[in-house]
Amino acid sequence: MTLFDRALARTSMVLAALVGAAVVAGCATVGGAPEIFASREAHAPSRDEIWFVFLESGKTGFSERSALEVMQRGHIANFQRLFGEKKLFAAGPLKDPTEFKRGIVIVKAPSQQVLADYFQPDQYVREGYLKLNAVPALVNKPLATEGIDSTAIEEGRIVQLMRGDRTLSTGDAAAQRAMLERLVDQGSFGAWYTLEAGPVAEVLFSRNKDERVLQAALAGLPAVKGGAPVAVWGQWFAKGVLK
Repeated sequence: MTLFDRALARTSMVLAALVGAAVVAGCATVGGAPEIFASREAHAPSRDEIWFVFLESGKTGFSERSALEVMQRGHIANFQRLFGEKKLFAAGPLKDPTEFKRGIVIVKAPSQQVLADYFQPDQYVREGYLKLNAVPALVNKPLATEGIDSTAIEEGRIVQLMRGDRTLSTGDAAAQRAMLERLVDQGSFGAWYTLEAGPVAEVLFSRNKDERVLQAALAGLPAVKGGAPVAVWGQWFAKGVLK
């Protein structure tokens, strides 16, 4: 593991510990009611300019420890700023077996350019060590915003359903959505986001770390039966973010 990788790992653990503050800060109130995720019909998707961002590996070769520590502090400070400005809802590191995707961030932004501007103070991103893969997202069931213990970190699973090679028919798409709603209602998954572009169609989160159980839960989906892959990786958040 390179010096840069070790610094990112340390930053990721700090970032996960900050998620409790992030999701609480993200529930800005207007007139006494939460601005986001308030009183929604069960699983009715939100279109509140929400972006699901994968933080992905960029250029490598960084080796100056003192400069890297400065970058690391700035990276964390930028997340803290976004929390305080109520623009960031959740963030946490994940374990991609290829080490390409390093973490996820869920933010509110009116455009992709504005979102990119959020991260300009972050030297990791500005200089290309981390890249933003941002996709508009529908929020079917958000990560928890109450009862968070931001002093503790827990491991869960991020489950990514890929789009596959064939487009679902209208009937199959409706059946798939109904199946996902049942799985969420039954507690198999604690949060669910639909990505509107890119190779990943659906992102779900679960406290269950048994990959075989999670794969089996999705095996009956029309997309999976049609050959769409499902990726299950480790994901870390503050305790209570995953229900």
